[in-house]
Amino acid sequence: MKYDLLTAGFPIVEIMRKERGVTFEEPADFTGPYPSGDTCIVLDVASRLGLKCCFLGTAGTDAFSDVVLNRLRQDGIDLSYVRRVEGASTAIVFVRYGKDGKREYLNVMEHTAFSDFNESDICLEAVKEARWVHFSGEVLSIASDGVRRKAMLRLLEAIPAESRVCLDPNFVDDQPGIMDIMEPFIARADLILPSEGEAMQMMGTDTDEEACKGLAAKGKTVVLKRGSGGCDVYTAEGVCHIPAFHIEEKDPTGCGDSFCAGFITGLVEGQCIRDAGTLANAAGALQAMHVGPMEGALYREEVDRFIQDHKGVE
Repeated sequence: MKYDLLTAGFPIVEIMRKERGVTFEEPADFTGPYPSGDTCIVLDVASRLGLKCCFLGTAGTDAFSDVVLNRLRQDGIDLSYVRRVEGASTAIVFVRYGKDGKREYLNVMEHTAFSDFNESDICLEAVKEARWVHFSGEVLSIASDGVRRKAMLRLLEAIPAESRVCLDPNFVDDQPGIMDIMEPFIARADLILPSEGEAMQMMGTDTDEEACKGLAAKGKTVVLKRGSGGCDVYTAEGVCHIPAFHIEEKDPTGCGDSFCAGFITGLVEGQCIRDAGTLANAAGALQAMHVGPMEGALYREEVDRFIQDHKGVE
C-alpha cells in the first residue's frame, strides 16, 4: 500500500501565554503561533518516526494555515488531498497555564475552513491505499453535524477490510450524544487509545478498567494512556503495564497524539505490544519536554537514542 497512515482533520495554530498564572483577561505576552491540530500532530510525529503518511481535510488560505501545512509538507506528509478554502481562516487555540499547571483554552473555531468540510474531501483512492486509518474523537465531535458527519462516515465506510483502524477518543467533554457519535468508529476500530477517564465516559461504565476489558473481550487492542503513569495495554490475553519515562515536563499539549503516533508506528513495524508501548511512551515524553504541541516531534534516531539512554530509568 502507498501509505502507512492516513487521517482526516484540519490545521490549528496554538498561541500560548509565556508565563504561568496569567489570565486571558489581563494584558501579557503570548508566544506562537505553533502548528497544531490533533490529527496533524499524529501525522507529523509518525512521519518523523518513519511512516508514510497522508492527510485529508480542508485548510484556510491565511498565513496560519501555512504555518501548519508547511511543517507537514517539510516532513514528507502527502497533502495532495487537502483542499484550501478561499478566504477561509484557520482555527486558533489560545492556551494558558495556571500556577498549578492546569491548562485553560480559548478556542476560535467558528466559521473556519473546516466548516466547509464535506464528502467530496474524502478521496476514496487514497483511503484504499492506507494500511492504517486514524480517527480523532475531537474531529468526530466537531464534525457531528449533518454534512461533515456524512464525510467522516464516508471515510469510515471506504476503509478496506484488510486495513486497520485506530481511534483516539479525545472527545469534547460532556458533549451530548457522544456515544452515538463514536459508536460506528468504536465498532470498526482495531486499536483504541483512551486517556484516563475517557474509556468509562465513552462506554458508560463505572471504571476505565471495566470499559477497557469489555472492549478487549471484543477482540480490540485498548491502550489506556496514563501520562506520567505510563500506559496499560488490554488485549484478549490480559493486561500489560508499560512504565513511563521520568522527565521534566514543560508542556503536555500534544503528548497524547504523539503517543498514538508512536504506538501505531510500532505496530506498523511489527513490534510486540511492549516495544510499541515503549516507543509510544517515549514519543509522548519527548513532546512533554518541549513547549509547543509539535515541537517535541523528534526524528527516529533521536527517539531511539532517548529510549536507550533512559533504559533502567523508567
